[in-house]
Amino acid sequence: MIFIILIVSAVAMAFLFVLSQKKWQETLSFVFAAFFLLSIGLIVANFNQHFGMEQVVHSQTVDLVSSVEQQDTEALLYKPLGNGTERVYLYKTAAMEKPQSTGGQQVKNDVSQDAEQAQLTTKRTEWVYKNNFYRLLFGFSGNNHEFIEQENQFNLPSNWQLLSTEN
Repeated sequence: MIFIILIVSAVAMAFLFVLSQKKWQETLSFVFAAFFLLSIGLIVANFNQHFGMEQVVHSQTVDLVSSVEQQDTEALLYKPLGNGTERVYLYKTAAMEKPQSTGGQQVKNDVSQDAEQAQLTTKRTEWVYKNNFYRLLFGFSGNNHEFIEQENQFNLPSNWQLLSTEN
């Protein structure tokens, strides 16, 4: 919608500037110039400052089962990244056949081993439009539900092990 306003105001401004013979036509061309500049400013503000958007946090908790196939072993697998301070965890729920990874960039993983039941709590933060007006205005950009960050909190019982996938 904002692109339509931008194009219409630019065409109307140019047309009235070229063909203006009366004072009201010249004034109207300045009004369209203001709409044009305002549209550009709103587009830049939406892309750079997320104008018309707000941060929303979605939280989900799932029960975990052991990531390894051995019967008597309860474990959460991880793969160290870089110098070993960052880790990608491989977790599994009852509904999954294969373990799933937690991802890398903009994903924070914390593990605590003081829970009674193995659970994963995921908090995903994303940008969403504040209301339907902004969705209509800036819907072309495709930045609704834009990912910001994710936090994964693994709460494990003390009898669970953390095992590396590397030697």
